[in-house]
Amino acid sequence: MSRWSRYWFADGGRLAAGVMRIAIACAVALSLARLDRLDATEVTRGLYRPVGIWMVLGHVAPPALVVDALWWIAWASTVAMAIGLYSRAATAVSFVSAVALASLSFSSSHTWSHQYNVVFLAQLAFLGARGGDALSLDAVIRSMRGLPARDVPRGYQWSVRLVQLAVALMFACAAFHKILHGHFTLRWALSDNLRNQLLVRFDLAGLDRPALVDWIIDDPWRYRTAAMLNLVSQSAPILACFLMRRPVLRAACGLFFVVETVALALVVALWNPQWLPLYAAFVDWDALVGWIARRPRPAERTPDGWRPRRAARIFVIAFVAYDAVTAVVPALDQWLNTYPFSGFPMFATVRARAPYDEHVPYSVPGDHFEVYADHPVAPNVQRWFDHANRAIADVRDPVELRKRLAKVVRDGQARYPDAGIRGARLYLAIFEAPAYPAPAHFEPHPIAVVGELAADGTFRTALGALHGDRVVPAPQGVDLAGARFAYYRDDVPTPIAMTGDVVGPGDPIYAVAIAADGTPWLIASRAGWHWQ
Repeated sequence: MSRWSRYWFADGGRLAAGVMRIAIACAVALSLARLDRLDATEVTRGLYRPVGIWMVLGHVAPPALVVDALWWIAWASTVAMAIGLYSRAATAVSFVSAVALASLSFSSSHTWSHQYNVVFLAQLAFLGARGGDALSLDAVIRSMRGLPARDVPRGYQWSVRLVQLAVALMFACAAFHKILHGHFTLRWALSDNLRNQLLVRFDLAGLDRPALVDWIIDDPWRYRTAAMLNLVSQSAPILACFLMRRPVLRAACGLFFVVETVALALVVALWNPQWLPLYAAFVDWDALVGWIARRPRPAERTPDGWRPRRAARIFVIAFVAYDAVTAVVPALDQWLNTYPFSGFPMFATVRARAPYDEHVPYSVPGDHFEVYADHPVAPNVQRWFDHANRAIADVRDPVELRKRLAKVVRDGQARYPDAGIRGARLYLAIFEAPAYPAPAHFEPHPIAVVGELAADGTFRTALGALHGDRVVPAPQGVDLAGARFAYYRDDVPTPIAMTGDVVGPGDPIYAVAIAADGTPWLIASRAGWHWQ
């Protein structure tokens, strides 16, 4: 056999495959429970876009009856997978139904995020596995029928190792993208980046910082050390894939998967308990049980003329190749839209300005809502508007902007029925953080109104376009007669007067029309693609 085949189709792993089946089923069940709380059944027809498996149906949103049936099928098949009843079929049905629900939860947003991807990648890698030969009802039923237990030579390890690779690749790619965005330097860690990342995560969203975060961002040594430790802990799990004959080292490297999962919860408040059962992929369960029972490691069994099954070989090669390509090539995952295959960028952008070894101010564009309500809006309501609806200020299509503003208002009315919400005005704001040693905080600078949905349903915007350096407004419900024009450059919140309708150099550029009543309206913007 080739070295490739000896690695993937090694002997043993029967017990590990059974444990892996249970662990993945638990991770899927935790994901379904979380999706249920987030109401994955809601499909906003006007904003619907097919994600992942739903691309098969084109742009036709699934009816509620289909979605309701998927919930029942997903839960029933996941339970069957966990207990090992018709294990292979249950795994396949659970994957298709659960990943369909997860995909649907992102169908009304521009992009999908990554909290469930690794769970479904692990489940996809486990398709076809002989996970029901041990620790399953299938095995119990077989024993009750007087049939011998199934133990297929070299039939288990390829599934276990493929799952381990899928899980380890998540954090390895997160570390890779951070190095890549830093132009293959350590500027992601050895700059003010983590300080600014945490400000964006908490202050920009109006969220209270945990005490640990306050402690970290208060000193450059702390946040730079924490950033370096982050790179180390994200890189370690992939080493387990090369330590299959060293079970203790393999488990130790895999333990960093747990460490990083917990660290994301404590430092950036991203709680993903559905990831934790996947640590089972890093444990050699057969060796562990043998060590506890003090049994010698069994000799390898290779039947004469044995060759790996062609279907298994093709599946392993295809999965490894596609997972690696979508994980490594920046933005390819969202472009292909083959959920759950993902690049896992995970805060990879370098949120710092050159020179990176010095402390300099940092600014970032963001959303700010002015909420129209019967009485002053409570702080928690304002935080929800600004945090749960981020990136709407990036929309430049007036039709889509109107739909999204309408959805924000509807969601706000449903979520806070006593607030008397009637409409909202969306601002593009530049949030500026002063350089260390100034206290870490953001100073908001609203620069222009992107769009407004009034209490009577009237929609207003001035969004137009930039043709070269020339501004072309396209106002809807906005009077720009006698308006003054200005632009902002490089995310600096200082307006620059325009000569006629022409903007100057800068990246990014925000062109603004200041109406006669003093209201600044965003006309257009331009940003070049570059590594940050």
